[in-house]
Amino acid sequence: MTLSPLASSSGRVAAGPADTTPAAVVDAMARGDNPETRKIESYPALDWLRFVLASVVVLGHEGIAMPGPVNGGLAVEVFLALSGWLIGGILLRTTAAELPRFFYNRSTRIWAPYLATATLIYGLAAVRQGIDGNWFKYLFYDLTFTHYTFTTFPRALTEMPLGGTAAHFWSISVEEQFYLAAPIVMLFLGRGRSLVTWVLIAALLLVAQSQFAAIALGVAAAVAHRRYGFATGEPVRHALLGLLAVALFAIAWRWNVPPARALFACAAVVALTIPGRRGRWGVLFGALSYPLYLNHWLGGFMMQAVDKLVVPLPDAVMKVTSYLMAVVVAYVAWFVIDRQVMARRGGWYTPALGRASQVTAYTLFAIGIAGGTILWANGQ
Repeated sequence: MTLSPLASSSGRVAAGPADTTPAAVVDAMARGDNPETRKIESYPALDWLRFVLASVVVLGHEGIAMPGPVNGGLAVEVFLALSGWLIGGILLRTTAAELPRFFYNRSTRIWAPYLATATLIYGLAAVRQGIDGNWFKYLFYDLTFTHYTFTTFPRALTEMPLGGTAAHFWSISVEEQFYLAAPIVMLFLGRGRSLVTWVLIAALLLVAQSQFAAIALGVAAAVAHRRYGFATGEPVRHALLGLLAVALFAIAWRWNVPPARALFACAAVVALTIPGRRGRWGVLFGALSYPLYLNHWLGGFMMQAVDKLVVPLPDAVMKVTSYLMAVVVAYVAWFVIDRQVMARRGGWYTPALGRASQVTAYTLFAIGIAGGTILWANGQ
């Protein structure tokens, strides 16, 4: 049973009941049963990369030390470069008329799991700590995707609900803001799809040491690939890209150069963009990466409860079991939320719903910028 039925002449999607069994959803994702996925090549290694990156974030938050510059921050930069590569590749093949579908896909893929996690975190905080001005402030930032714009660390860790449990939401706001800006640049600026344009954007962001640098580099790489076709799966090319990533990693390790981290992130992603057929297990673990990233804190919370209420656990056991529990939680979250959305969103789509997603995204961000500026001006 197809999960991405053809649109009818009225613009609505004609569909029967979607098959929401886990195997059917994963198989549909592997086949690319989504119009946008057909705008880019199939890269099986990127599915596993997503899961590895989310695991690095989880293990880092559990206090497990990793070599050199490998930590949650670097993993997120690679995530961002990966987003730039994939979304940039999609936008290169997207017209202005297709933007409603673009925004609809972003909202259904990102918002539902994100809002579920935000509801859980802020709900628990309200019960355990009560509701105060900071509760409203950070909820406002998170709901308008302006967390990265206005949150200041380390101060925020003392203000945020549950001791900064939602601190990782900053990266979601970076991605969401990129989804708003990239279509404007690529579709409505005269040279928005030019390699020179994106190299300049990435260079400026690298100099500013902005978290947007990695994602802009990913777009620049996608534009370069569209023009020169360097990520073809040819072993020698990808070996050279891998060596470049290793060299940049060594520079980041030896001299702690922030731009080298972003450049490494992009090089690592491109080195792994080897076309091929996506396998069921890779697709599943790739799909688990987002709920794992969002909800990994729950694994630690649960094991802390076991440690306090059931049996004391050695530190090493606590760290390992917290990670394993986080993976279990991620699967449950994917099973309950992501799986349902991904199975049905093709049948839900209409151009009007796509336009509503587009308007909602820009409106939320505008409200966030206005409100955050007012809070900042008043010293909040």
